[in-house]
Amino acid sequence: MPSGAELSDEPWVSDNSFSCQIYVDGLMQLAFTEHSGQRKFDVSADAKSGRLGGFDRLRASDVSDNAVISHTRSVVMAPCPKAGRNYILDLELPNAEGDHSDAIERFVRSYLPTGLAAMGC
Repeated sequence: MPSGAELSDEPWVSDNSFSCQIYVDGLMQLAFTEHSGQRKFDVSADAKSGRLGGFDRLRASDVSDNAVISHTRSVVMAPCPKAGRNYILDLELPNAEGDHSDAIERFVRSYLPTGLAAMGC
């Protein structure tokens, strides 16, 4: 995250979703969304086709069997048997420049168990 004078967030919560956008000086720097109870789909195929929005230099991620990562974004699907269906984590750095894929992947790898537990998985 860049330094700045003002840090703000916009969280949103529902029964099976959590989303938060982080802003520095009014510019969104991080968009973070979690969903549980989702139908299974091929994350890589949907990302390549554009159905999941834009990715810069997309590649598969070993964070889960159904995950992709790019320079500024990652989408991961993992089973959520307790809550039924699947859990999705979508993390994006919308205004970042350069390749942040290694840092995103490390964060997602460390956060995934916490996210799964928080969503009842």
